[in-house]
Amino acid sequence: MNPFFQFDDNIQSAADKALAMCADQFAEIERVKEYQQQKMLKAFQQFGVSESMFCGSTGYGFDDRGRDTLDKIYAFVFDAEDALARHNFMSGTHTLTVALFGMLRPGDEMLCVTGTPYDTIQPVIGITECSGSLRDFGVRYSEVALKADGTVDLEAVKSAVAVKQPKMVYIQRSKGYATRPSLRIKEIKEICEVVRAASPDTIIMLDNCYGEFTEYESPLTVGVDIMAGSMIKNAGGGIAPTGGYIAGRADLIELCAYRLTAPGTGRELGCTLHVLREMYMGAFHAPAVTAEAIKTAVFASALFELLGYEVEPSYRTKRGDIIDVITLGSPEKMCAFCRGIQAGSPIDSFVAPQPSPMPGYDIEMSADGPLREPYAVYLQGGLSFATAKVSVMLAAQEVERQSNEE
Repeated sequence: MNPFFQFDDNIQSAADKALAMCADQFAEIERVKEYQQQKMLKAFQQFGVSESMFCGSTGYGFDDRGRDTLDKIYAFVFDAEDALARHNFMSGTHTLTVALFGMLRPGDEMLCVTGTPYDTIQPVIGITECSGSLRDFGVRYSEVALKADGTVDLEAVKSAVAVKQPKMVYIQRSKGYATRPSLRIKEIKEICEVVRAASPDTIIMLDNCYGEFTEYESPLTVGVDIMAGSMIKNAGGGIAPTGGYIAGRADLIELCAYRLTAPGTGRELGCTLHVLREMYMGAFHAPAVTAEAIKTAVFASALFELLGYEVEPSYRTKRGDIIDVITLGSPEKMCAFCRGIQAGSPIDSFVAPQPSPMPGYDIEMSADGPLREPYAVYLQGGLSFATAKVSVMLAAQEVERQSNEE
């Protein structure tokens, strides 16, 4: 019996069984973590990280050694020619926006090969009406629909790229608020090979949010030219207070740096104030924290499969990101799940979350997921498996109690 939290017998029994089911998957997660954590350690050593780099800068930020070295660390761990790892990026969407506006010009075409992109990037592109979008600046957009099973239609991608010869092919690694499978390195490699054969000069860009440190290889080693992500997710290790990164080809990073600050000054501009120590800590812990998040997701999949719910991916499936989709089927069960997750949180555990509007989304719960059919929650792991396991079990318990009431 848990000495700190009270679980119904059926939940405790199912959790014990789920944990046993996950043993092989956990062992592989630990192997990937060790590889990625040692790679991060090597980066810190190779670029001579010292305490003086944590001090930060003010004003223009010229010659900020800590900022410039952090760029080199992210470039190293992602196998990139260059990288921008900055607190100035306010979210994953902002980071992607800087990259898109940095590389695309009026008359260019952007082709998304993973269906319609994530909710908050749609106004940036101009899929949904918004002043200042890429479409406003004369950038054309088209997309290749996914197949019925949610996988990438490589034949359709090949045809579209051959005909359009787009300036950029855009890949979204994670599922967003869809139930399709997230992409693993092997699928990303297949897309890159198809695109490169049909149009060698097309820039291949990857939205890598939620996918960092989940596998041995980096997307940049299998054909991606440039990728971007958020430090509020995997890449910041749960410690970086904000920020994002762009990594890839050096010439493309320079263009992105000109959009982040100003043409001509680029990466040389930008003070770091007092955030560098946390950003370095976040970077160092990112592989380990990502592994804990993946363990949480695998355990949640196993537990909710045992309880009879549809999950994506299965606990048996190797993962390309940290996200679990658990389809609950009703708004009441979705709210119950979120109450359970919140009750297991170290902060504001006494708060009962309520659906509410959020910038860039429809009404949403923050476990998270939009409160709309099929009423699925998108669980993004946890910083520590030992504590996140409690949250998942409390969520399952709340859902089961709600189910009994119905």
